[in-house]
Amino acid sequence: MKLVALGICLFLSIGSLLSAQEPVKAGKEHAFLAETEGEWAVLISSPGGDMTGKCVYKMAHNGIWLTSQVEMKMGEGPFTGTGLDSYDPIKKKFVSIWIDSMSAAPMMLEGDRSPDGKKITMTGKGPAPDGTSTTYKTETEYVSKDKHVFKMWMGTTTGEPMMVANYERKK
Repeated sequence: MKLVALGICLFLSIGSLLSAQEPVKAGKEHAFLAETEGEWAVLISSPGGDMTGKCVYKMAHNGIWLTSQVEMKMGEGPFTGTGLDSYDPIKKKFVSIWIDSMSAAPMMLEGDRSPDGKKITMTGKGPAPDGTSTTYKTETEYVSKDKHVFKMWMGTTTGEPMMVANYERKK
């Protein structure tokens, strides 16, 4: 009986919190992310070798989250990844969560769009190859509506990126 009463109190508490919170409305930053919706061919260049694959972008959750589903072919077998990207109007930052088939821990980043609107640069933490946590920096340059270039640095965020991914929209 105590468990039922606790459950009812919890339900009512969460319900009142949810009704008090205004939902985030999609803004111009979300519309910018939505411009990438569709299927893209991906070519990744890294010290470990080149990989090819595809990425499908789709807006979700009332148009405030851009989902990405990546499938690549690697020497060790298939690689899959899922991204969630949005703009947090409270922080006034772009935010990103990345998970993939190589780690059980997420990478979480946040950052800004350049004044000319052509780049988003983000920093944050994520898993290192040895399972520890490390810092990451990413930069996405929007070359055109049909091409963008993603660069990623791990640990030290200076010098050459550890990975460069070229995205071209499939026609």
